[in-house]
Amino acid sequence: MDVGLARVSTLDQDPQLQLDALERAGCWPIYEERVSGAAAHRPIRDQVLAELKDGDRLTTWKLDRLGRSVIELHQIIEDLQRRGVIYRSLTEAIDTTTGQGRFFFTLLAAFAEFERNMIIERTKAGKAARAASGKHPGGNRRFGFEPDHETIREAEARLLRDAATRLLASESTSSIIDGWNATGIPAHGGGRWEATPLRNMLANPRVVPIIGEETYQALVRLFRAPGRQRLGRPAEHLLSGILHCPCGQPMYAIDIGKGQSAYRCRRAEGSGGRSRGCGKGNVSERAADRWAAEAFIAAVVAPEFTAALNQRQAELLAGEVTAQELDEWRAEIGELEQVLGTRFAADAHRTRHAKLLVLVRQATSQLMQRPDLKALLDLPKSEAKLRERWAGWTITERRTWLRRVLEYITVKPATTTGRGSDIGKRLEPRWRI
Repeated sequence: MDVGLARVSTLDQDPQLQLDALERAGCWPIYEERVSGAAAHRPIRDQVLAELKDGDRLTTWKLDRLGRSVIELHQIIEDLQRRGVIYRSLTEAIDTTTGQGRFFFTLLAAFAEFERNMIIERTKAGKAARAASGKHPGGNRRFGFEPDHETIREAEARLLRDAATRLLASESTSSIIDGWNATGIPAHGGGRWEATPLRNMLANPRVVPIIGEETYQALVRLFRAPGRQRLGRPAEHLLSGILHCPCGQPMYAIDIGKGQSAYRCRRAEGSGGRSRGCGKGNVSERAADRWAAEAFIAAVVAPEFTAALNQRQAELLAGEVTAQELDEWRAEIGELEQVLGTRFAADAHRTRHAKLLVLVRQATSQLMQRPDLKALLDLPKSEAKLRERWAGWTITERRTWLRRVLEYITVKPATTTGRGSDIGKRLEPRWRI
């Protein structure tokens, strides 16, 4: 195959110039990608590269349509050559089958090596300049060690040993963090301590010279033990973290006595450094959960919701393909495959089958970044059936579905005291769809 790959940076740019040039050059199939050249993740390009085989050729309009740096381009083209795949650029007359193309590849490798060395030199120079000015060289100093990564910084090492001992004595990470923050012990780089960075420090094998191998292995077993928060606990409250206080911080469920619970904005104290809330926002858990269930069901069964999902699917599809056309192509592929295995198969059937496979692959590759889309489209649109589905879901499953349609829900302050407040007026959802 002679595969063409076109890329434009934004939805406002027109790829037609590239597409026309690739078509005139005899490329088929041609893939189109709309993403910044500096993007770290390019699903369509990566899929194309993975599927190329020995004897295929990859063509782009310009070299910069393929990679974001000399180093990345060298790695890609070197991998293609190793696999027997030819590369050419239309505007720069680069073709790895020609002597000129091979000479270019040699230059590309040299420039990639030069760019690597320049990055290393700039990094070293920056660290030296910071050190000369009396500042920390930055970047890589690990907590508990001096910048040489070997000399132990005793004041910090004592904290790590203290934390390790207390954790192995069944004390929680949050209580350790809260104690350090209350006494003003600064975290690495200043500021307040948080639970996750501390666990990461103690779970890193580089901490062994400070706490010892035996203690380190005991901590690793502790962190990996079933039921640890690191591995995720089953959700117990539907809207924890989904509700947001007007101050911008997530709200979590707390017990308020007499069998009642509420979602509340937590203050920074007593949360292991995880919360920075105002401590003022709160709402009844039972009322908020009931409202969220009704809002989800009402949204999903609404015709506007299905229309919005179909529109989103159509927007993500390549070219002018509609969701209906994509379904029809897939059905036709199934019909052709029944014929291809028989003596009645003709070249026209094989050609049509191959073309449809390319079209479907090109279209569906646009949907790779939205795996939740099909799941939402497959939800029952009958209110009764959806209520039955909701009733059968666990709290964790309900939270998953809510997060597919909601970014968060802001809890506005109550306008009245007691039970007279209208929950519907207090909860303001921000929908994803």
